[in-house]
Amino acid sequence: SFTSDKSPVGLWSEDGQAQRYDCDGNRAFYAGLQGRLLEGVSPVLRGLGLDLGCGSGFATEALVGALPGVSWHGVDVSVAMLARASRKPGLARVRLCHAAAEALPYPQAAFDVVVSNFSWHWFAPPAAAEVARVLRPGGWLLVCAPLRRFSHASGNRWLARQLLSRRSRFRRLGSQGLRLDDLPRLLPMPLHIARLQEVIVSERFPDAHVLLSTLQSRGALQAIFGANPEGLEAELPEGPLVFEWPVGLLHAQVRERP
Repeated sequence: SFTSDKSPVGLWSEDGQAQRYDCDGNRAFYAGLQGRLLEGVSPVLRGLGLDLGCGSGFATEALVGALPGVSWHGVDVSVAMLARASRKPGLARVRLCHAAAEALPYPQAAFDVVVSNFSWHWFAPPAAAEVARVLRPGGWLLVCAPLRRFSHASGNRWLARQLLSRRSRFRRLGSQGLRLDDLPRLLPMPLHIARLQEVIVSERFPDAHVLLSTLQSRGALQAIFGANPEGLEAELPEGPLVFEWPVGLLHAQVRERP
């Protein structure tokens, strides 16, 4: 079945899935996205920061290295992912917390910066109000999110054909509709938009099997397409495939109260 409830708890609750995620290829992918997100961050960020949906800590490691003036917390809904993050020496000073983005265990205006690196598509709508609650006036929201956009890349076209041919067997998800213009309105509060940019991140895979395996390890088929990989391997093309990720980058500052 291609039906999915998009529950991060269900997907990441088993250590096997967390182990598949926590690999060198994904480390390079997510750390690379974090690097793109942090380009042009100004002013230099300081204070208390929250990595929202930190997973096994790939992006958190990049944050610790790039922004030493910020004391970081990491929150994730998966115990298995947090367990892997807690064993990484580079995250020894990061306070990790098991919680959902929709119910953050922090006081109002607790953070100077909140970062969501390729995690916002996992969150239900109440997460926006929670992020708005824990960000202080003048604080920063940094978001890197996958966007809905047609791609002519060979891997995208092949996957799109497979999913469309089975569209009656999986559920469309709200995250499929995220567009660049949606990012400035992620929070229910006035924001000053310092950066709003779309970039294309390309990956090359030796074959379709490796492409599917990688997307499965990231939860991408479930979170973005509402599908599971079972059945997609029936018609695998030969040769290498290029897969493109249209990505939206947002730097937004909470407006100070008058």
